[in-house]
Amino acid sequence: MPHVIPPGAAPAAPAAPPWAAEALDAFGLDLARLRPDLPLPASPERCALRAAVQDARGGLWVLERLLPGQRARRETVARVQRALAAAGLEGVPAWLPARAGGHVAVAGGSHWQVAPFVPGDPLPRPAYVEDPGRGAALARFLGAMRAASAPALAHAVPAADLPAFARALRATLGRTRPALGAALDPVLAALAPLFEAWPDLPQGLAHGDFHPLNVIWRGQGLAAVVDWEFTGRGPDLYDAANLLGCVGSEDPSALGRGLCAALLAGLREGGVLRADNAPWLHPLLLAVRLAWLSEWLRKDDREMLDMELAYLDLLARSRAALERAWGLA
Repeated sequence: MPHVIPPGAAPAAPAAPPWAAEALDAFGLDLARLRPDLPLPASPERCALRAAVQDARGGLWVLERLLPGQRARRETVARVQRALAAAGLEGVPAWLPARAGGHVAVAGGSHWQVAPFVPGDPLPRPAYVEDPGRGAALARFLGAMRAASAPALAHAVPAADLPAFARALRATLGRTRPALGAALDPVLAALAPLFEAWPDLPQGLAHGDFHPLNVIWRGQGLAAVVDWEFTGRGPDLYDAANLLGCVGSEDPSALGRGLCAALLAGLREGGVLRADNAPWLHPLLLAVRLAWLSEWLRKDDREMLDMELAYLDLLARSRAALERAWGLA
């Protein structure tokens, strides 16, 4: 169900353009107004347009216009999310079915999706890294997703192939930025055992981009997880590794305390972190950061590139210390 506000509680908003009414109608909703006053989570780069809208009954929704070529992938992701929600996983704002079938509608020559708007609280950065309550909430979600994932796996495609991604990244750097490629070689050498074992790693459903900014928070509790664009079948510590890497990018010393310590304790308790997959946690953390390095390259963000390279080097040199801190040594 969408978040619903009482009649008359919304501030005045500009007149809604025709495309918004047409898009909502494709999902059986009558548009009342746009809600530009409502903050929207997740990356705005995942679609062509994102807007908060209010329907005639007071329901609040997130309306997205898709980029060219996204329809098939977004339909697959929507099926995964709806399967998780149907299996009882809380915190998954599933996309609405379109009147014509599926979860993507055509209106005004564009492709659209609609999901419930979930209100939340701002994430206090970087102070959140000290919050064990957030770590425990994130661990509970990953444990609950693992328990509810069987129906969703039937719809999921393989998640990112990090070995292939790393090879392609290194080849590109060899042609375009040889010095940067050479700086990355020690990290790739450290990842060789992970990449060799990749086909045989314990598998599960991965959100694919699980980190605190893709969570809608209420206090230190988890109200919803958003931005499922990269969901798929992958190593079953993929999400935990990405989450740890993102927290550590705020403050590397936080990897051994606060949110991270509570996360790892909760993952053990929930059966997500086990003896068979624990040795791969640190290598996965290191490997997932390559995607962030690629993002800074795409944006030509020199400052973030330098910071990411320094972070990768620190992570590669700190494996023994981190695994001791995590109780894995």
